[in-house]
Parts: sequence; structure tokens; C-alpha cells
Amino acid sequence: MVQYTTQLHVRNDCGKAFARIGHLKTHENTHTGVKNYECQICGKAFNRLCDLKKHGNTHTGVKKYKCRICGKAFTQLGNLKQHGNTHTGVKNYACQICGKAFALIGHLKTHENTHTGVRNYECQICGKAFIRLSSLKIHGYTHTGVKNYACQICGKAFIKLSNLKRHGKAHTGVKNYRCEICGQAFTQLDYLKTHGNTHTGVKNYACQICGKAFTRLGNLKQHGKTHTGVKNYACQICGKAFIHLGNLKQHGNTHTGVKNYACQICGKAFTQLSHLKTHDNTHNGVRNYACQICGKAFTQIGHLKEHGNTHTGVRNYARQVCGKAFTHLGNLKRHESTHSVE
Repeated sequence: MVQYTTQLHVRNDCGKAFARIGHLKTHENTHTGVKNYECQICGKAFNRLCDLKKHGNTHTGVKKYKCRICGKAFTQLGNLKQHGNTHTGVKNYACQICGKAFALIGHLKTHENTHTGVRNYECQICGKAFIRLSSLKIHGYTHTGVKNYACQICGKAFIKLSNLKRHGKAHTGVKNYRCEICGQAFTQLDYLKTHGNTHTGVKNYACQICGKAFTRLGNLKQHGKTHTGVKNYACQICGKAFIHLGNLKQHGNTHTGVKNYACQICGKAFTQLSHLKTHDNTHNGVRNYACQICGKAFTQIGHLKEHGNTHTGVRNYARQVCGKAFTHLGNLKRHESTHSVE
């Protein structure tokens, strides 16, 4: 009877053993970093020939390993095995820093960049870099204008799925985020954070043209239209156009006679909020409009413009009966009373 004995070849520093000396030598490359097997297509190198052969499938597109659950196919058996964890829920790859676990080692490696700050994926258009390739792809839509995620209720489209999900709350009316200072509630956490700036006075969004700063990005974007002069919102009654939709809606009150803005001091009501704010100055004594010639200040810009006529001599207000003209509308009205007496 012949007996066969197997002599193992052991690597001293790691203790791993191999039946063949050739396997041991190949394994030693993992310690030395030597990669003798290079891909002729992309130049990527490997320390094992079998790894090079498997890598070749990434160029041919051949995917021999298919998931029996979802049908997704892979070029390498190892990738299929890792993919299986997404169905079983097994997460074998844990972050050594924060402990978060992942089903795929690729996801772990990407996650580690959130700790190191490494951003390997850079936009070729604007240079902005990202930790994840998926984030770069989504960012690319900001340049192309493609919006793949549309709301089924109102049709509004978004670049990111997460933005669509947040938008959906606007239709449900659910407002889970409440301000601890004033109690106002919001559908999104971002809206609450932005709202907080109205209490702190922080204005992070500054106009690059005039320097005016705002608490909300949306307000900055609307303000930008004041520099372009574009007026997209036109009144259907008189044709007057406005830069902001809000201004058009307020303007509509001048036709309907609705006065939603009432003074808390005297009760006088106005069709536009800006008119109320100007009126408020008559109570608090604030005079923001000063004459550049004599320095006299006024609570309303209209009063300043009329006052300017006293310096230029322009008389825009004329009596149709006698033809006498005045620099101020108030003076014309007082003069008209003299005719009514007659």
C-alpha cells in the first residue's frame, strides 16, 4: 500500500498555508504589492492571473452569474454572492470608524470617503466633486436640465427622487416640522431651518450684483429678476406686468377693491402690503425718503417726488376750469375748494 503525504507551504508572517509552492508565491504578491498581470485594454494590474481573467468580463460585457431571486446578472461570482446579501439583509462589511454596516464592500468603501473627505468623482463641466458616482450623475442633470422625477398630482418635476418625496408632503398637508419660537409648521426640515433665519437675522444668500442679502434662496432668485427686468406675470384686466407672481396677485386687489392689509393702529386698510408698510411710517415717524437737495425727509416716496417739484418748478397738477397749476396734488385740491365756494 502506497501512502501519500502533503507538504504544506506556509507564509511565516501571516500563517496562511498552501499545498503548492506556486500558490504561495502568488499569495506573497498580496504582501509585496507586486501585480504581474496587466489588462491589455485598460491597463489595470492584478497580483493573480485568475483575477485578471475575471476582470476581462467587464470589457466583454459577459455576465455569467445571475441572481435567482431578482435576475440581476454579474461578471464575477464574488459580486453575485455579495449581491445576495441585499436580499437576505446580511451586512458583513462594517465601518471601522462609525460602525455602520453594509451588504456590499463597494458600498463600505464609498461610505469611508465620508470620513476621509475624499471626492473621486468630479464634474467635467463645473469641477464640483462628489463622494459617490451616483451623486455625480444626479448633479449632471443640473447642467442638462433633465428632470426625471415628476409629481403624479401636479406634474412638477425634479432632478432628485428625494426632492420629489419631500414635495409630496405639500399635497398631503402634513407639517411635521414646527418652529419652537413662533410655532409655524412646515412640511420639510429644510424649510424650517431656512425659516429659523428670520428669527436670527442670518442672511446667507447674497446678490452678486447689488450685494443685497436674503434669508431664503428662493427670495434671492426672485430678487435676481429685478436686475434682468423680465416681467413674466401680466394682469389680465389692465395688462400691467410684474416681476413676481405675488405682486400680480396683490395688484389684482386694486381691480376688485379687496383690502386685506389693515393697519393695527388706526384700522385703515390697503390693497397692497407695501402700501400698508408705507402707511405705518406715518405712525412711527420713520422718514426713509430724504431730498437730495434740501435734506427734507418724508414717510412716502410719492411725497418726496412731489416735493421735488418745488425745486424744479414743475407743476403737474392743473385745474381744468381756470388752468391754474400746482406742484402738489394737495394744493390743487385746496384750490378747487375755492371754486366750490364760489
